[in-house]
Amino acid sequence: MPTTPSHRPAVTGLRTNPHAAEAAVFVDRWVRRTGLIQSFSAQRRFRRAGCAEFAARVMPDAECGRLKRGTAWLVWFFIFHDRSEEYGQSPPFADALLDFLPPDTGRTPPARTALERGLADAWRMVAPVMSPRWRERFLGHFGEFTGSWPAGSAARPLFDLIEYTGGFEVPPEVRELPSFRAVDAAAALRCPGQCELSPELLASRRKAFRRALSTLHRDLAPRRLPAEAVSAASAYTEALTLWMGGPPGGAGELPPAGGRLILTEDITGTPVDLLRPRRPAGWHEGVGKVSGTLRTK
Repeated sequence: MPTTPSHRPAVTGLRTNPHAAEAAVFVDRWVRRTGLIQSFSAQRRFRRAGCAEFAARVMPDAECGRLKRGTAWLVWFFIFHDRSEEYGQSPPFADALLDFLPPDTGRTPPARTALERGLADAWRMVAPVMSPRWRERFLGHFGEFTGSWPAGSAARPLFDLIEYTGGFEVPPEVRELPSFRAVDAAAALRCPGQCELSPELLASRRKAFRRALSTLHRDLAPRRLPAEAVSAASAYTEALTLWMGGPPGGAGELPPAGGRLILTEDITGTPVDLLRPRRPAGWHEGVGKVSGTLRTK
């Protein structure tokens, strides 16, 4: 019988996914293929940000393919955050993004921007292997996240992606427990990259999370739940613990540069509009795809 979720203090010893290097190669190609990288300087900044290394720390047990795709999702959320900060409110393009997340994993409208193209591609990589129930929950959280910026910016879509990268789904009989919902609420992860949270506030959130986790531990112990349900709950809460615990120094898990990728400027500092229609990297106006250098889906 799997153990129930631990109620011990947050993890401080970091484990790293052994597939970090493969994920770094994959996501480097992915951002260029989707057009999210549009200049050599942005590509250098992206590589220095170490997004794959960050993903490998918060997804230490993901198998290689799921780590790659989970990293792509993290990068998309980082870039969405960067682009949205320029508005100071829910960005005007947010409503259209849900069109690129079809619940039935079917066709999407033609993507006209890098953000749309990257989002549609990330969804195609993940959604088909998840249940309709999971997709419905993810879409609800995604709409809340992108449509209520910045006030409602708890990154609940990333909670849902924990299940994808871990290769499990927390069943309804666990999700419906008040103690499980309390753990979810206590974690309340903000949008990746928001680094203005004070150390005192972060410590308070971790304390509340540990209390909620302890309550869930006591709640699950006497229940006769299937082994798979208990295992899924344990894996999910362990992943949340990694996010909440941060590195040994206790500063909180953020990639370098305070969580910002700063990809919306080119080498001269001129703004690059990721919302403007643009062909993916490897295309040249009037010429088309560079022969033999890039494959596109």
